[in-house]
Amino acid sequence: MSSPAQQETPAKGGSSPKGTPLPQQSPVKGGSPAVPGSPAHSPKKSPPRSPPSGKANTAQPFVLQNSDDEDYYTKPDFIYGGPFIAVNKPSPFLDTGTPINLPLQGTFKKSFAYYSLKERIPVILTKIIDYLSREASNIKSANGASDEDLRNFMQSVVKLKNDLVTNKDYDPFTVDTENAKKWNMWIDDQENKKYFNNTWMFSECYLYRKLREGCELTKGLQNFDYFEAQKKSAFDNNVELMCIVADKMVTMVNKSEKDKRKADFITLLKICLWANKCDLSLSLGSQVNLIQAAKDATEKLRQSPPPPPPPTKGKGKEPAQQAPLVISHDPFQMILDLKDKLLVDDSAKIADQVVTKSEAMMKAINAVCATSCGREEKTEKEGKEGKEGKEGKEEAPKQIPCPAKMTVPQAVMFDIVCDNTGYELFADLCLAHFLVAQKIVQKVRFHVKDMPWFISDVTEKDFRYVIDACTNSNFSSEASSGATEGDTGEAKIIKADNLRTLGQQWNQYLTDGVFQVMAEEFWTYPHVYRDMKKYDPNLYRKLQYAVAIMFKGDLNYRKLLGDRNWNPTTGFEASLQGFIPAPIIAVRTVKAELISGLPKGKWDQLTAADEKWMQSGDYGVIQFCAKGEALKVSDRPCMDYCKTCFGVTCPEHTDI
Repeated sequence: MSSPAQQETPAKGGSSPKGTPLPQQSPVKGGSPAVPGSPAHSPKKSPPRSPPSGKANTAQPFVLQNSDDEDYYTKPDFIYGGPFIAVNKPSPFLDTGTPINLPLQGTFKKSFAYYSLKERIPVILTKIIDYLSREASNIKSANGASDEDLRNFMQSVVKLKNDLVTNKDYDPFTVDTENAKKWNMWIDDQENKKYFNNTWMFSECYLYRKLREGCELTKGLQNFDYFEAQKKSAFDNNVELMCIVADKMVTMVNKSEKDKRKADFITLLKICLWANKCDLSLSLGSQVNLIQAAKDATEKLRQSPPPPPPPTKGKGKEPAQQAPLVISHDPFQMILDLKDKLLVDDSAKIADQVVTKSEAMMKAINAVCATSCGREEKTEKEGKEGKEGKEGKEEAPKQIPCPAKMTVPQAVMFDIVCDNTGYELFADLCLAHFLVAQKIVQKVRFHVKDMPWFISDVTEKDFRYVIDACTNSNFSSEASSGATEGDTGEAKIIKADNLRTLGQQWNQYLTDGVFQVMAEEFWTYPHVYRDMKKYDPNLYRKLQYAVAIMFKGDLNYRKLLGDRNWNPTTGFEASLQGFIPAPIIAVRTVKAELISGLPKGKWDQLTAADEKWMQSGDYGVIQFCAKGEALKVSDRPCMDYCKTCFGVTCPEHTDI
């Protein structure tokens, strides 16, 4: 079956460099090219299309009409055959990449958005269909599902794939939930309702949400995660890396002097960055094994070694050394090996400013506590005096401020908006553990998805699986690197002893509330983050309690930047478009064609060497915006609003 883009005739004009106006597009106010299909977009008229036979009186076959002309078959030209004059309807598809300052969408045929909708996502859906077919018996047994449940879900996936590749309109949701009603309202609000013609963000999020609805409409697959087996395999494939990091973590969590603490903070940020390579949606669900990937890269490097370095100029200087032709899978060595692939590195700034802000926040919390504790002591004293002769006194419940009135949080909190499970989540947990152990923060909140999402994104179930798998790991194997120990030359054995210790501590942190897992609906909405205040103001306020928020991975980065093709040199803060609930940290390997904050000329240099460098995940950024919107008394009720509002203090409320 041909794709919609193959059926369409692209507008004249080839590809152009990033930022160059396309000749067939009309300018709009501000100098940016108009979005295809919008009123401002008025392509040049093309001459009438000649009939295929070359005869003026021959009716034009309907196959030459545009596929999105749904009324064609009811028109006289089709019913009576012709003759007629062909009218060339302008195609929404352009044979170019995404122009500067426009949202990413599937109408630009040389963009990663078009490639994803046309090639990548259909493969992902096909693999789900294949999995349902191969593992039908196990799936039914594990979920208590019937043959009909599985058949209905499989049919929904098949339909979803067919609708995508033929560029149909979005189907409304039929499951009777508040979430589905919201989606239907958002679909109605879209100017373009076809997969390729609308923004890539909306279409991609709609696909994963619609995929979930297929399970919601069955009786036995309500809790079925069609990506679970892939996520568990991804964990197992990278346990050795986790053991290597765990062995070093033992030295990092002990109380450190200032310089070592900063160095360890930076190291763990970079571990988190390169762990983001483990993205199953980029690999179309194929397993990402960083150990095997390193071996493959080493072999490729040895087969095609780089040219030797130029001789060192000047007398007495030794010649430059050839870099070793080995790509290491050791996470700490990767930081050194991939130094030149880190395009923006704000890690030192992050380490300094998070610590500074945490100390200031702790002082503010202590000041509030001292004031409130004084009031509580006075109240308790008055209560005792008024109840003389009564033995003892019941301890008064802790007074929790109303979230809507609170302007100082209850604790110094660091937030992580998670991306992938497995090794990447493990790396995030290590950073969180370090921040708590070094008393930089008191609490870490992990924001995860409320449904299976983009194959390997973390859900609450995945979060607990990773911690339990670490706690119970029995991994023991010779080092894949071939490393040896001592003078004996015996192979080094990698064991999971310290990995189990970390898992046990993380379980305790969960029990004590030091680690908190939050699965807000907004993370699976199709909205970019500048619109969070509009669609979920309560979540925005919750994020304001954080000393900093670390957004992991490519999807989060796209939503931070409004999924817009910024000029690469635009500053990171400007590209956030006012989304600053708290200081923002973005940690991302580059897997989509948008980026900001690059040094002048860097984008051109990388693109000249490899046009598809932004799709590979080989490059990364660690970016920081230090600004944050101050907490103010809200004019809205609190996020956990009850039937009765208790005012300034709330006995019904728990710790935020």
